Amino acid sequence: MASQSSRPVAHLRQNPDGSWAEHDLKEHLMQVADKAAGFADEFGNGDWVKTAGLLHDLGKYNPQWQEYIRKANGDYSEESDGQD
Repeated sequence: MASQSSRPVAHLRQNPDGSWAEHDLKEHLMQVADKAAGFADEFGNGDWVKTAGLLHDLGKYNPQWQEYIRKANGDYSEESDGQD
């Protein structure tokens, strides 16, 4: 049922076949930062907007958030989290 990948995710989506597509958190932060900086470059603020993009979901690295997002999306197994 669950993939329980150890890499932090920003978002999870269930595929039609029942598997889970994970959006890697680092990749998400980099993509948002680059896109936001591109828009902000037009008014000379790409540097600080890129920083804001890198930080906007930083709290998702918290292990409790990672557990929550997996449980809330069904990508979670009690057997794989070390609980007895």
